[in-house]
Amino acid sequence: MLTGEQVPYQSRWRAVWESLESAGLDALVIHGRGQVAHYGNIAHLTGHIPSNKGLFAVVTRDRAPEVVAASAQAARYVLLDASLAPGVVVRAPANGPAAALYKEIAAATGPGTVGLAASDENGLAYNDHSGILAALEPGSKVIDAASILESLRRQPETVKTEHLRRSMARAEGAMEAAAHQLRSNGTEAEVAGAIAQYLRSHGSLFDIIHVAANGFHGQHPGDRPILDGDLVTVFIETSAADGHWVELGALFAVGGVSTRRLKLADQAMKTLDGAATYLRTGHQAGAVAEFVARQGRRTIGIGHCTGLDEIPLPITDGSAWTLLDGEAIALHPSLVSEDGQDAIGIANTYIVGETGGIPLSQYPKTLRRISRSHQ
Repeated sequence: MLTGEQVPYQSRWRAVWESLESAGLDALVIHGRGQVAHYGNIAHLTGHIPSNKGLFAVVTRDRAPEVVAASAQAARYVLLDASLAPGVVVRAPANGPAAALYKEIAAATGPGTVGLAASDENGLAYNDHSGILAALEPGSKVIDAASILESLRRQPETVKTEHLRRSMARAEGAMEAAAHQLRSNGTEAEVAGAIAQYLRSHGSLFDIIHVAANGFHGQHPGDRPILDGDLVTVFIETSAADGHWVELGALFAVGGVSTRRLKLADQAMKTLDGAATYLRTGHQAGAVAEFVARQGRRTIGIGHCTGLDEIPLPITDGSAWTLLDGEAIALHPSLVSEDGQDAIGIANTYIVGETGGIPLSQYPKTLRRISRSHQ
C-alpha cells in the first residue's frame, strides 16, 4: 500500500485552494460517509474513508484540511487510521448536543463565503444544512460547491492508476473464483458467495456483485440454479481500503449454449470494445452513449467516471462533458436479445487516451466456456 507521503496530497490541496480562489470562496465544507459514491471527496483530501455515520471536513485557503468529527471518540478513530494524510488536523466538539458539532464546523470555516460539498446529489440532510447555516458567523454566504471536488477528482494521477490496477487484479481473481464455482451445481447466489469470499479475503472494503443467468437487469443474485445452456453475466465492482473503485463484467457459457445466446454474447463483447474506442481525450462522453444506443436495447446505465470512489458523472445520450486525458471511466453496456427473452451485461474500467480507452483488464474480451464433467 502506498503511504501518505507517496500520495500527492499537497498538490490536491493546492488544487482546492486555487479552485476556492477562482470561485470566490473562503472555505469549503465537505460531508461524506462510508458508502460507495459517498466517501470519495473526503478520502481524496485526507486519505481517510469515513464510517457510515458520516464525517465533515473543512478546507480553507492555504491550510491543510481539518476533519471535524462528531465526538472525541470518532476523532480518535480517525487519528488511528494509518492512511490519514500527514498534516491533516482532526478536531471534535466537547460532548454535547449536535449543535456543538455545527459550531465546531463554523469555527474551522471562519467568516466569508462558504461552499458546501455534500456526497449526496440532493445535498446535505436538512438537519445538517440548517445546523451549519445557524452556526456560521452572521453575514456568511453559502453556495453549493459539489462540482469543485467532482472536477478535481477526475484529474489523472499516476498513483490513482496504480491503485486502480491493483483493484482490477483483485476483481480478476474473483472472476476465477466465480468460474470455479460455476463448474459445480449451484445457484446464482452461491456463485456470488464465492466471489464475495474471495474479495473479502483479498482486502475488498466495498463491493457490489451481480450474477444472472440469461436475464441480467442489475438485480441481486437469486436462488435460481445455474443450468446447462445458461449464459451467465458476472459483474464485480470493488475497492480496497485505499478506496479505488473498479468495475469488471464477464460472460460465462455453461455447457451447451445455444447459437442464439452465443451470438448475443459476441455482440456484447463487440459493443464494449467499440464503446471503448470513443473514450478519446477531448471528445464528448455523449459519443459513447450514441454508439451503445445503436447496438440495441439495454437494461442498465452505460457507464460513468470512477477513480477514488465511484464518481457520479454518468455517460448518457445527452452528456456534453469532455473526457480528460488519463481519467478513469467504467463502461458497462448491456444488451437485450431481439426476442426479448435474454439480457446480458459486460463491463471494464478504462483510462482515457488519445486513441481510445486503455483497458485495465483483458478478461471481458473472451467468452468463458464452463464444462461440467459430471453432466
